[in-house]
Amino acid sequence: MKTTFYTGRGDGGKSLYGNKRLSKSSLLFDALGDLDELNTWIGVCRSAIKPKEDFKIKKLTLDEILVFVEESLFMLQAEVAAVGFGYSAKDFKKIDGEKTAFMESVIVEIDVKIPPIHSFIIPGGSPLGAKLDFARVLARRMERTVVKFSEREKVSPESLKFLNRLSSLFFALARHVNHEAGVKETNPKYA
Repeated sequence: MKTTFYTGRGDGGKSLYGNKRLSKSSLLFDALGDLDELNTWIGVCRSAIKPKEDFKIKKLTLDEILVFVEESLFMLQAEVAAVGFGYSAKDFKKIDGEKTAFMESVIVEIDVKIPPIHSFIIPGGSPLGAKLDFARVLARRMERTVVKFSEREKVSPESLKFLNRLSSLFFALARHVNHEAGVKETNPKYA
């Protein structure tokens, strides 16, 4: 029976893209998998936003900011897949400096609204804040994997810069969500 949910072509542990077959143990699939995992987790974060938590920053709601990140990650997945399978990434829309600059402007706007950090902060707080903290960790892992992949294949410098800002964005968003919810940040006793 034919289905759109599987092809069966990868049953032998290899994946086909165009005319090239790669082992599913390839670093390419680690990078794509980490990008997909983060994107999926952002969907979990979006589903957890309560109306009172959907604040506006830079004239966008939290949900719209997260959709911006999800769409950007799809662009990055296309770039990574293209270069990983030996195609030119020039045919794919890439992350540009405007996307990184937008994230930086969101981070700066949050930074002036919440108290400064004087110590490490224990992750958690509100349920949504905790989810955004977890997104931060996934973003860091994904960044490490894509950087490792970029040491073998050419990933654009702007994409790497975008990935480096992404975890900072999630940290800022988590702190802002917790601040807006009135959740006091907890500092470790032994740090």
